[in-house]
Amino acid sequence: MDNSEFPDGALPDAGLPEGVTFEAGRGGLPVVRVAIGSCIAEAYLQGGHLTGWQPAGQDPVVWLSQKSRFEEGAAIRGGVPLCFPWFGAGQDGRHYPPHGVLRLTPWQLAETTPVADSVRLRFHLDGHEVDLAGLEDFDRDWAADITYTVGQVLDIDLRIEAYGNRSTPFTYEEALHTYLHVGDTRRITVDGLDGCRYHDKVTDGDFDQRGPLAIVGETDRIYRHAGDVTVKDPTLRRTLGINKRGSAQTVVWNPFVSKSAKLGDFGNDEWQEMLCVEAANIGSAAVTLAPGQSHTLHQRIAVDRTQRYAGARRSLA
Repeated sequence: MDNSEFPDGALPDAGLPEGVTFEAGRGGLPVVRVAIGSCIAEAYLQGGHLTGWQPAGQDPVVWLSQKSRFEEGAAIRGGVPLCFPWFGAGQDGRHYPPHGVLRLTPWQLAETTPVADSVRLRFHLDGHEVDLAGLEDFDRDWAADITYTVGQVLDIDLRIEAYGNRSTPFTYEEALHTYLHVGDTRRITVDGLDGCRYHDKVTDGDFDQRGPLAIVGETDRIYRHAGDVTVKDPTLRRTLGINKRGSAQTVVWNPFVSKSAKLGDFGNDEWQEMLCVEAANIGSAAVTLAPGQSHTLHQRIAVDRTQRYAGARRSLA
């Protein structure tokens, strides 16, 4: 393959392992594609963004909107957007762009390594490489690595390091804004949140979760929850187990009918087949690093094989 069309440093020094290709994807953006016995997956350099993961014998687990924009400097709708160093408009409600800078910036592909029946993809971004208008005074003394280990399970690790030459600590918000593919959002239930306090951004109120969570309208909740959850999906006859570390909160989001109609990169009916379950540290749970320190936010997603759905193997291309 002719790599002259890609930016310098886009490819790792070593060759790509079997089953991994680096090519021009949608919109001409560089994409890494994985096709191995245990799964197919893809991740774009734009945003360091995983846009697909489908274990063998399963329907896709990571959801992507059919209206996603694949353009330089634009956020991709679906997959796993990376939120940093603020979530939404930040703690003061004044930060822009929404959800920070990681998902709008091209990353470097730093590693492609076979690991048992999986492949590890690591992307790197130096804060000084962020080039977005209006961020001239932006704090850039940090580095980020996002690692996706794709196979029968999906492991995601977002590591942030504060540079040692900083004169002050570095405080930031973060989230793995993971979009899950479900058969029918109105039929799924989310277990593991019972008894947790949450802030409802739709009503701007604080409540306690009672029993499993069902999606019956627009849902945008930040749970004080450091544990694991399961998403039970009777339509696809499977259960998704979602485990995390380094996270004080779980965000659950679905735009439902009216909100999705207002999103230009979101199909009007697509809310019925997706649910965001996010590992997060936002607001009062924001992370503070001393110079030279690092923090890793981890999320693992696995399909319960006892309810395995023998769906057709579909291409992510």
